[in-house]
Amino acid sequence: MKKFIVLVLALAMVLSLAACGGSSNPTQAPTQTPQTTAAPAPTQAPETTPAPGGETTAAPQPQGGGEWETKGLPALTQGCISGKLLITSVGQSSEADTVANLLKRAKFDNYTQLNTVTADALSSSYNVLVMVVGGSSKGLGGAGLDQEKETARVTALIDKAKELNLQIVCMHIGGTDRRGTMSDAFIRLAFPAANYAIVLKEGDTDDLMKSILADKNVPTAYIDRQVESRDVLAFMLGK
Repeated sequence: MKKFIVLVLALAMVLSLAACGGSSNPTQAPTQTPQTTAAPAPTQAPETTPAPGGETTAAPQPQGGGEWETKGLPALTQGCISGKLLITSVGQSSEADTVANLLKRAKFDNYTQLNTVTADALSSSYNVLVMVVGGSSKGLGGAGLDQEKETARVTALIDKAKELNLQIVCMHIGGTDRRGTMSDAFIRLAFPAANYAIVLKEGDTDDLMKSILADKNVPTAYIDRQVESRDVLAFMLGK
């Protein structure tokens, strides 16, 4: 009996110890090291390459002023003409219309265009006679003129302009298309009267106009494009 009681007590003690030792601390989740995000690198301004010597070069300026080619003739000066312009054709080509349209688009208003104006209609209300030279058979016919009548009209017009002390600007901006027997005759008629001249460069490769202008040392601008005639006239008017 005693042995039985001792056995039961021993068994009870073993069970009690197992119950106490079987419990364990709960497993903790491993602590992760927080990840860090690198800050973005600052954006750098694009590098500029300095000009040689560290100097700043200004943007090239467009050609202007009295810098037009002269072929050895005197250069035009700013403001060399003033007052109201009368534009007429010598030879009835379309270039007189071109000049007038260029001035109109540039907002010039102190001019009148009369392609067939006669000496009787010329008066001191004008200050400058602009003769745009270039012969056109079609233009002459449309105006009811021929070369002989046009020559007479222009001759009388030049004489009246000189009588009134008008300044005379001769222009030839039709290039090679306005050269030939008839146009050259009108060039020889008008250009000797010029106080100033504007010539499209490609129309005087043989220096016909230059040789006429050189006799009186006429200030002249040789241009590369028709549209430049507007800029030259503006310069001459002091604009």
